Amino acid sequence: MEEIRTTINDILIINQGNYLFEFINLKNNAGLSIMVNGLQYYDPFGNSMISYPTALVMDDKVYSLKKIGDEVKTPSGTSILLPFDQILEIASKTFYEDGQFRPIDFLTFNTTKEK
Repeated sequence: MEEIRTTINDILIINQGNYLFEFINLKNNAGLSIMVNGLQYYDPFGNSMISYPTALVMDDKVYSLKKIGDEVKTPSGTSILLPFDQILEIASKTFYEDGQFRPIDFLTFNTTKEK
């Protein structure tokens, strides 16, 4: 599988065909991944949001996120299972730093270039 990497301003876009599409903000390390099984978002504050049931391993312990609202709190942040659309809304508000140009709209996935 070929991986294609593109950068728009400070946003790295990684496309791995039909398997993974990822957006990484190089300024604050926020990341949004769209995968076959759902969506995963890491905000710049150490929290993660997942749209599909999964198991997480932290500090040699296994935690399950099975239903919407299930969460695991750790000293570094919170992981929570949320609906796909809600994660996109949160990403659209927290992915970029204040004043940072927003080349990707996470509600429509339209892209724009800075003028």
